[in-house]
Amino acid sequence: MSGRRNSSSPEAPHGFRRGLVLFPRTFGRVIAAGIALVVVALFGASAASAYWPASGTGSTTAAVATLAPPTNVAVPATSNSNVSVTWTASVGMPAPTGYYVTRVTGATSMLACGSSPAVLITGTACTDASAPEGTHHYVVTAVHRSWTAASTASGNVTVDNRDTINFIVQPGASVVAGSPLQSVTVELRTALGLKLLLAGAQVTIGIGNNPGGGTLSGTLTATTNIWGEATFTGLSVNKAGTGYALLATSPGYSGAVSTPFTVTAAAASQLVVTGPASGTASATATIGPFTVQRQDAYGNPVITGSTTATPTSTSTGTKVFALTAGGATVTSVTIPAGASSASFFYGDTKAGSPSIMLTAPGLAQASTPVTVSASTATTIEFIQGPVNTANGQTMAPVTVQVLDFFRNPLITSIDPVTITKVEQAGSLKGGTPQNLTGGVATFNGLSITGKGAYHLVAHYGTLTVTSAVFSIT
Repeated sequence: MSGRRNSSSPEAPHGFRRGLVLFPRTFGRVIAAGIALVVVALFGASAASAYWPASGTGSTTAAVATLAPPTNVAVPATSNSNVSVTWTASVGMPAPTGYYVTRVTGATSMLACGSSPAVLITGTACTDASAPEGTHHYVVTAVHRSWTAASTASGNVTVDNRDTINFIVQPGASVVAGSPLQSVTVELRTALGLKLLLAGAQVTIGIGNNPGGGTLSGTLTATTNIWGEATFTGLSVNKAGTGYALLATSPGYSGAVSTPFTVTAAAASQLVVTGPASGTASATATIGPFTVQRQDAYGNPVITGSTTATPTSTSTGTKVFALTAGGATVTSVTIPAGASSASFFYGDTKAGSPSIMLTAPGLAQASTPVTVSASTATTIEFIQGPVNTANGQTMAPVTVQVLDFFRNPLITSIDPVTITKVEQAGSLKGGTPQNLTGGVATFNGLSITGKGAYHLVAHYGTLTVTSAVFSIT
């Protein structure tokens, strides 16, 4: 036995013992590689990839997710050297940490917008400054840890830096709506930024940023003088807003955007009232709220000063106004300083379609229509009751109306109107239930067989009315 050693004993050869130790580690790595191959086979290529090492023995589970690429990468068709790039954020989980942008020109790709895999953009827009002349498209890549997911390419943008326009006199910081802006002057420049002395070039001015949806008025085209300058006077914008900017353009030149400016409302010149189109008759002001606003001639809300407006109505009923629903009656509505509008409520006992009007000194009157309908039914009555008729003969038409508390007729009915008779004797025919049409239920073809004195009863829900006595002879 002296020439042999037990391989499981401490005296076994060192090489054999080391092989036994390495076997489970190697086997674990083989299992991990197998798992990765199965995932690839099941899911194929994806927008992102990841790997992980494993060692040791045992079992575990791993969740696999996909980082979605950004979408809708967009650039303008043409641009100067500052190209605007926008995109729609990646959706789903995991959410990207950020994005980097690549400019592709032919077969050449360059990182753009100051971004890189290590310097990410957290928003969904950037400007690629100093882009070279030529035709480019852009790719945006989402990043989450070691995962990446690239978008499809944007459309092409053509960058042209031959010559530029520059504002040398900017618009004033603030202007009143409809009033002339401070005169602005632009100049032509070479691509190197030098003044271009060229007369006769046409320059057009427009709105570059339009926060208030305004319209630019005035002479919008000017011709450069011998110094390559064009001046615009008498320009105005009609809608209030903060952050307006002018855009100067000319064929063959990169456009220029002015510094931002604010357009404020002009003096109040009119009242405008808005509110619900309909409501029900009431002795208190329950229809609303209506809003009365003071505006300038261009429809801009005006917040300066205090305005007291008087409300009226064309209704022939009893009408009331209040500042709150069902509140105390008022005869005026005040728009305080610092606000452009105030609210109120309206009440009317007469069904119909009156106009609500508001007036204030020095301002154009405001008006709005409102439809007032009957409220809850409280009364039913005969308009044309039954008359004396021969035995078995058809009566003249019998008509019934249903009224609310203010005696406004219900125009349409929820329930039909029905007709019965009081007396036990005789037989009533033709009493088919009728709906209200134009506020009236009409019964044609009524007849009673059996001579005597009778009464008819009209029913609407829980409401009833009995006719005057009539005779069947």
